[in-house]
Amino acid sequence: MKQYKILLIIADGLGDRPVSKLNGLTPLEAANKPAISDLLKSSMIGLMDPISPGVIPGSDTSHLSIFGLDPHVYYRGRGAFEALGAGATLKHGDVAFRGNFATVNNDLVVVDRRAGRKLEEGEELVKELNEKIKEINDVKIRFYKGTEHRVAVVLSGKGISDKVSDTDPHYEGLKVLESKPLEDSTEALRTAEIINILTRKVFDVLNSSEVNKRRIEQGEKPANIVLLRGAAHYVKLPSFSSYTKLKAAAVSATALIKGICRELSMNVVTPVGATGGIDTNYNAKAKAAIELLKENDFVFLHIKATDAASHDGLVEEKVKAIERIDKVIGTIVDNVGRDNLILMFTGDHATPVEVKEHSGDPVPILLYVPYPIINDNVKDFNEKEARKGSLRIRGLDVTNILLNYSNRAEKYGA
Repeated sequence: MKQYKILLIIADGLGDRPVSKLNGLTPLEAANKPAISDLLKSSMIGLMDPISPGVIPGSDTSHLSIFGLDPHVYYRGRGAFEALGAGATLKHGDVAFRGNFATVNNDLVVVDRRAGRKLEEGEELVKELNEKIKEINDVKIRFYKGTEHRVAVVLSGKGISDKVSDTDPHYEGLKVLESKPLEDSTEALRTAEIINILTRKVFDVLNSSEVNKRRIEQGEKPANIVLLRGAAHYVKLPSFSSYTKLKAAAVSATALIKGICRELSMNVVTPVGATGGIDTNYNAKAKAAIELLKENDFVFLHIKATDAASHDGLVEEKVKAIERIDKVIGTIVDNVGRDNLILMFTGDHATPVEVKEHSGDPVPILLYVPYPIINDNVKDFNEKEARKGSLRIRGLDVTNILLNYSNRAEKYGA
């Protein structure tokens, strides 16, 4: 029996709701999708709850679930994945945070949680922080540049805990929070104290940085604080191949996703021009996936642009991103051959563009199979038509479904 290559494409934050600017259509409905439409006659479609119905997923927990790992068992927090994706090497017991370079005033009130989102000087600022803040209370501190405005911070040392609260207030106009212990332990209390000292030191360094003086002169907001959230102890995950028997690779430019894929021992590729934003190089990602499919059983292609547009409320940009993803799908199918490929296209969660945040809505999912199946008789791939399809699954079902239809599943039982 022929075993097929597997391509899983996730458009981050794909799912949406009717949008007023689109006269009640969703971005998926409004987008022109000829390549996806051409696959419908040999596809099943439906809806997926990345975690469970009504649960609002993070990108971290949803990807764990989609890769077949129950987040209720394996998830310890986003910080470690963010750090791994940003290039950190972690050891057991390290505590990692994800964070934003942000703008605050002298009273530490947040003016911009993302310091303008796209931060060209991120590497310079990380270098300066690493040079000037190396240790606090015998705990080593390391900073790593992430995607756009993002940064990862890693604490290494004895007697530290991930049971501490965020410093990120999550809204502008509020003061940077003090980190507090989330459990009654000396380790949690000590770590919270270290984080609060760190916050002040970071502000002192960045607020007097020549980099930020240049930004102000150029009319840009200074990136003068790091807002921390998602503390996580590093605990190693099983490799993807250990439970799927698949040789796997991933294409992504987003630090969090790269971190998860690397931790699962996938070969992670970030093509030149791939940014993790709405300005990403779609064609480079398509070419990278095509090359990886030659040597791998499973290729995961992650595209962040749909989520970035949603968080910023950019309706037209989300529609454009979906149309560009459609071209990516067409390019890959044309090059690899539709008879050689199982293709799944979905989102890791919904990010309604008018809400600008993740929601617990189910996301549309499409599974293309290159041999005769009982396909779903639908007119289009979108949130409304997906309700007419046969699939109604959770994220944890994805890997098993891909193994089954690629003829790679093993019998469960005698």
